[in-house]
Amino acid sequence: MNRYLSDKEWLGHITSPTNKDKEKQLPTKPQAAPPKSPIQEAKGGGLKDIAGMDKLKQLIQECFINVLRNKECAKAFGIKPPSLLFYGPAGVGKTFFAEKVAEEIGIHFMKVVPDDLASSYIHGTQAKIGELFREAEEKAPTLLFFDEFDCMVPQRSNNDDNNQNGEVNEFLCMLNNAADKDIYVIAATNHPERIDKAVLRTGRIDELIYVDMPDTKARESLFKLSLGKLPIEKDINYSLLAEKTKGFNCSDIGYIVQVASRNMFNASIKNKGKAFKTITQEELLNVISKRSPSVSSKDIREFDRIRIELSRGQEGHHPRSIGFH
Repeated sequence: MNRYLSDKEWLGHITSPTNKDKEKQLPTKPQAAPPKSPIQEAKGGGLKDIAGMDKLKQLIQECFINVLRNKECAKAFGIKPPSLLFYGPAGVGKTFFAEKVAEEIGIHFMKVVPDDLASSYIHGTQAKIGELFREAEEKAPTLLFFDEFDCMVPQRSNNDDNNQNGEVNEFLCMLNNAADKDIYVIAATNHPERIDKAVLRTGRIDELIYVDMPDTKARESLFKLSLGKLPIEKDINYSLLAEKTKGFNCSDIGYIVQVASRNMFNASIKNKGKAFKTITQEELLNVISKRSPSVSSKDIREFDRIRIELSRGQEGHHPRSIGFH
């Protein structure tokens, strides 16, 4: 479990110690650097736990997994894993995918959300950002994942007294060529247009990847994966379920299965001593009929606009759209 210092601890961290305290802090001998974690085989299902997203899996295989598992060859070609920004509608699996990448590669994984860096003290957040990257380097190789990245690196203002400007500047410094320290950065956001443009330059965030809504084939795979270990009828028509859930995202489909499963659970406990009730096609279709997609068509149109804008505004960038399509 990752540990971040409390505000009170950080206040002590950034306050100058007395000479007496400094004497106590002097090490008696040089401290050896902690050993770096070795690359391990995949733990758990890794990328196999993800339905669809075949093109994104291929990209990760080529630019992350292959590079880390063949370091000598990668070094000869001057290749290192790029830092990535996943952006797109909510609930399409951006965070889940990043977690599974770390699981597949078998390296240290650190997930960071905005609250992890929050501080009520001036420059407290800047100090936490620096400490975060130092911890990642100590435990390298590390996959450092930032969720809701737009909240951490918003566009800077012209006000020099704005503390948030200093925090963004600290991120810019730490992101510069982080891969050289075996720190591999993946970030995710629903609002890439709010991120400071300097963060999105190569060397900091190398590639912008739009994670799209699941298409018909992906929705079918999502139902198969979600229902795979549950008591179900043998005649489930996955193609029909995918057809009836056009416009639904990964979270929507997962919740549809959860509601159907809960309904059959409650029906089962009423029949004490009898076999469990199974989830039927009829029950799944009944749940679908009572729900609507959580991402509206208006939201999708707005993301299309943002994709075009990012493509025009980022020199040298060609944002990819490779999620489920």
